[in-house]
Amino acid sequence: MSLKEKKQELQDLREKALADVKDMENGSVDAETREEWIQRNDAIDALAKEVREMEVFETKKAQLENDVEEGKAVEVTAPVFNEVPAKEMPRTLGQALYESKAFQAYVKDGAKGIKSEINWSPLAETKTLLTESNYPPSVVRDDLIVPTATRNNSAVIDLFDVINTDQYQYKYLEETTFTNNGAEVAEGSAFGESALAFTERTEEIRKFGVSIPVTEELLADVSAVQGYLDSRLRTMLELRLSDVLIGGSGSAPIIRGILNKSGINTFDYSSFSGNLKRIGQIYQAITEIRKDAFIEPDAILMHPSDWYDVVTEVNAVTTSGALQPLFVGAGMMNGAPQASIWGVPVVPTTAISAGTALVGAFGGGQAVHIVSRQGIEVSMSDSHDDFFTKDKVMMKASMRLGFPIYRATAFCSITNF
Repeated sequence: MSLKEKKQELQDLREKALADVKDMENGSVDAETREEWIQRNDAIDALAKEVREMEVFETKKAQLENDVEEGKAVEVTAPVFNEVPAKEMPRTLGQALYESKAFQAYVKDGAKGIKSEINWSPLAETKTLLTESNYPPSVVRDDLIVPTATRNNSAVIDLFDVINTDQYQYKYLEETTFTNNGAEVAEGSAFGESALAFTERTEEIRKFGVSIPVTEELLADVSAVQGYLDSRLRTMLELRLSDVLIGGSGSAPIIRGILNKSGINTFDYSSFSGNLKRIGQIYQAITEIRKDAFIEPDAILMHPSDWYDVVTEVNAVTTSGALQPLFVGAGMMNGAPQASIWGVPVVPTTAISAGTALVGAFGGGQAVHIVSRQGIEVSMSDSHDDFFTKDKVMMKASMRLGFPIYRATAFCSITNF
């Protein structure tokens, strides 16, 4: 039976089934007729499946026939090369010259002036040397990223103690009056009256921030890029913080660094006249802190170039005229060189300018604190400008902190060092 005939049979069965359904709705169908209707539905399902399979078969057949007809219209031709006949194509240009009439006549009879044609194809021989310069091999780039060299971003920050606050300002009391009238008294005499007074101080909490744009494709395609950018943003903030802790101007929104704090002691090395030179000036700064702030200094900050000058500085011994390294005694360099002078650790860092040294009590919280309102937070968003429509995001890092310097005399700077 053809596909057309099967489709007609299927249509007849469907119409008969529909008529039976209408009779059953009128309640005029007996049990036997209902059973026949169910059997007919099963036959309809089977026939419909068979029709669909035949339609698929006919479709595939028609497609194959069409492909065959289209293939007949294509003319298959072999590629044509402008070749020299094999028997006339020498292997090399030298062989073509040897077999020429002119060369053979000259060899055999010594004849000259004979013209002959050399049939030589460049397909037979090539003299071009292939090297990596004119055919570079492919190279896959390694995932390694070599970051720009930066100084140790925690060398200065780690000198200070950190306390936390949940306020937008940091307030504290400074004892600005200390009158001590403690003394011996005679029997029946009044004790001396002392006095204490306090002044409220306020340190503003400042925000530090940095951002960098990046495409969503880069974040999705390079698995390590988000962690890399996160790390670099944190490093940028910490480098900035270490700069302003030492030399911040104090002009809002910049925090005030130690070198710009009113009341710190300062020496000009160009005016120093001691025989111990730089290490003698450093010891004078240590002494100044001891007698003014009554605190032992715990670190000396200086530029690496200044530290070099300290370590290599020499002085003449008056009895013999020989030169003696000054740092040996002051730094106790008996074994491995130690970054310390007079027992105080030295921190060589470019966070402080060359020609300036800073001696002080950085840790312990007696002279200074870092007050943290918010640690470093890194976030990203596509809400910036037109980033949403361009599939870009802005990564940003921020932190909020204050820097109260309680006791300025606990620090001493040395200029023209």
